[in-house]
Amino acid sequence: MDIFLRKFQDKENRKGRVQQFFKSDLFSDLKDETIIFDLEIGCGHGHWLNAYSDSNIDTICIGIDLISKRILRSNNKKLNNGRKNVSFFKAEANEFLLYKPSNFKIRNTFILFPDPWPKKKHYKRRLIQENFLSQLRNNTASESFIFFRTDHIDYYTWTLQKLRESKSWEIIDKPWPFEHESYFQNLLPNYKSIISQAL
Repeated sequence: MDIFLRKFQDKENRKGRVQQFFKSDLFSDLKDETIIFDLEIGCGHGHWLNAYSDSNIDTICIGIDLISKRILRSNNKKLNNGRKNVSFFKAEANEFLLYKPSNFKIRNTFILFPDPWPKKKHYKRRLIQENFLSQLRNNTASESFIFFRTDHIDYYTWTLQKLRESKSWEIIDKPWPFEHESYFQNLLPNYKSIISQAL
């Protein structure tokens, strides 16, 4: 079992971790009542978000992932390059949204090459679900976007349908905000993208 899962098996402990993260140095100098940040869910080794944070130095950037080694490598990249506006944190996406302090609002959510869970019996494990989209909207700023990218055609079709059915989001035509080849994008050159705006 993952050391993290052994240490934080209890939901109250995981809740405390998320709340403590939002008291870290990344936010210590911020005095605004509402704090806006950009979020990458499934940040991998941090290639994309570290590059994105370099090009958006006035934006707070947070990357989350479930794999400990990925978070370690992502934060090492951040430290090696002296980035001060980005941080990486191990958390499950739904719990991160649930336990996040309410005054922290997400502007842009990036979901790049998520696990497609291709077997039908595993579809319930896909991140893009009606409940997730609703919960995400409840934690976003008034003008916010989802940027989704996948190489898996079935998951692309699934996401299109979920967003079209959503009462919280609408699909729009908008330029992709930042192109930088991530580890997964190099491995998976044939992909499709969807951009959705909060209603």
